[in-house]
Amino acid sequence: MGSKYKVGPLQAAMLGCALLLIMLALSAPMLPSGMLLVLAGLWLTGSSLTLKCSVRWPSSVPWQLLPSFLLAGLFNVDSEHQTVWLWCFALLLMLPQPIWLMILHSLLAGYAVWQVQADLDVGQTLLIAMLLVGLMLLGLARAQEVQSAWLRIGRRRRLIPGARLWSVHQLGEDLPREVVRSEREGSYAELVLIRTQGRQFWPLMSKLSQRLNDYEACYKLDNRTLATLLISRDLEQARERRKTLLDDMPTPLRSRIVTLARPLTLASEYQALRDQRQPLIIIEEG
Repeated sequence: MGSKYKVGPLQAAMLGCALLLIMLALSAPMLPSGMLLVLAGLWLTGSSLTLKCSVRWPSSVPWQLLPSFLLAGLFNVDSEHQTVWLWCFALLLMLPQPIWLMILHSLLAGYAVWQVQADLDVGQTLLIAMLLVGLMLLGLARAQEVQSAWLRIGRRRRLIPGARLWSVHQLGEDLPREVVRSEREGSYAELVLIRTQGRQFWPLMSKLSQRLNDYEACYKLDNRTLATLLISRDLEQARERRKTLLDDMPTPLRSRIVTLARPLTLASEYQALRDQRQPLIIIEEG
């Protein structure tokens, strides 16, 4: 899985960039700019060491804030020697992010241009400003492409090739099919919804996949919620499987387990899970 998503080369590139930043910090003409370069190197190092093959940069988390402020700080303390970093504002716009963060990047980029214009004539300043605006527009276009790709992935049935993780659209198709099958075969089927913190999502998915039967799968409802259809012989076996399924799971989490023998919809049970305050709710047949 790691080589499939090229995580190793990406981590090596990030560590190489971090090393370069630290080396540049050692030769920085001013102490404040050197300290900012060291902070940037440490940020890249930490990001590379926590990178997982199944984790994408989340568009809802403003992770670009730190490098953006570091860049602005760099131009504030030493604009004369750090002009080359001006183009990094365009790089920060290449991944999806909230609109307010795009505006903030634009304002900080404008501030950086204002800081470097003192050492340039009017023509050079206008040229740099136009080039930066052009690159930032290209970055925004690239972010739109990435966002569209993520939406296409979200609509895919299997989200990760080779992994037992399927989309919510697939669950919407499997749920009524399993209701009919359990009625026909006399098995006991349950919808299991588990909600955890964002950082625990992938460890939870891994453990859940290991505890399911070959004919069962995980479904991703959102970045914090997983679901599965638990198929058992009868209610007694279902209770045993629930205990095995939830033991030693990453915490904190909230779980909702509902039998398919009662009328339900995926949307209503998902909303009920989001609203519930108890760590576990089980609704059995009878």
